[in-house]
Amino acid sequence: MSKIFEVFGFPLESNHPDAISHREQAKCPFSGIDCDGGGNRYLSALQLEAHPELAKRFPDRNRLQVGVCSLLIRDKPWIVCPRRLLVLGSSGQIELQKTVRGQLVKHGGLSLAQGCRVWSEVKVKTSTQSAGEKITFDYTFDYVVASSCRKSISEVAEMTGMSENVCERLAGENQFTLARRDGRVWIDDFPGDPIAIVEIMTCSTSGGNKEKRTQIGMAFEDAILKGKDHEGPGINYRQVWARMASQLVAKSQIGLAWGGRTVWILQDVLADYISKSTRLDLHQYLSETADEVNVLVFGYEESLLPDQASGVVLLENFQFFSGPISVGSESPGRDGFVDIIKVGFVPPKELLWRSLFRKPPCGAIQ
Repeated sequence: MSKIFEVFGFPLESNHPDAISHREQAKCPFSGIDCDGGGNRYLSALQLEAHPELAKRFPDRNRLQVGVCSLLIRDKPWIVCPRRLLVLGSSGQIELQKTVRGQLVKHGGLSLAQGCRVWSEVKVKTSTQSAGEKITFDYTFDYVVASSCRKSISEVAEMTGMSENVCERLAGENQFTLARRDGRVWIDDFPGDPIAIVEIMTCSTSGGNKEKRTQIGMAFEDAILKGKDHEGPGINYRQVWARMASQLVAKSQIGLAWGGRTVWILQDVLADYISKSTRLDLHQYLSETADEVNVLVFGYEESLLPDQASGVVLLENFQFFSGPISVGSESPGRDGFVDIIKVGFVPPKELLWRSLFRKPPCGAIQ
């Protein structure tokens, strides 16, 4: 049985003034703006003209994003919105994610004294030739955090392949600081080292059942109108694990190659699922120092009681795991993070025969 645990940042049935205000405004307390569906549920937005009862709760809106932050499954909350774990560079209530931010700065090798600026959804796409074959690099990073350095427009033009006039115009448009010294134009806060790539991984919801009203939009509507008298969708465990497995090693390598670090941020229940379903047991890598792969794991307090001042259930529990991408023969008793792509165990073949026997064949090859 699944229930929606948090909507628009607060427990579903919270009567805290901030909870009431954010629900009425469909606003996310972590980003400080209207809920955007968490960046991965764009298609779940509701057209309110088709939902007249829900529309009464949100006047002056034609479209409403499904603001589900987490689901309660077997008495444990599962976060389904990345904003619930961490938002960087926002105008939201920073103190609500103070612990997560602090641990990111510590383990991401960042220096607040130098100033750290944040870019979100950073796409880098290019290609090269190797042995006559075209190799494509095509990645999008949730966040890139960088310090600042001073570069002349001429240096930036040479680096980017753009003219100096275009570089100067883009610097102004993108809120960089321009200065003129000794007849030369400088950018005083061009991105510089150290950098950290930040990847936030949360669970996605299963499709749900239309008749049982467990699809995410239906469950959200029932939760808003009926409180706990609703059923929620399930968690698509396998999909999120596959997404993370396909990127964990590659993006960690990229951070290292660029002289920085990649830090993965996820919830403890997801970390436990990964440890139980793959060869990678994260708990072998509990650490105080960074390595090639770095994972920050956060969880709710057991009581699930909201903070009295803010009304939000704070994520105060955390652990840091780090280790090598792969381990050679010199450390036979230790695995590397590459083991996330390996199955935890292979069952006996009799289980395959049993599965085949329990359903008819779909045809034959002749």
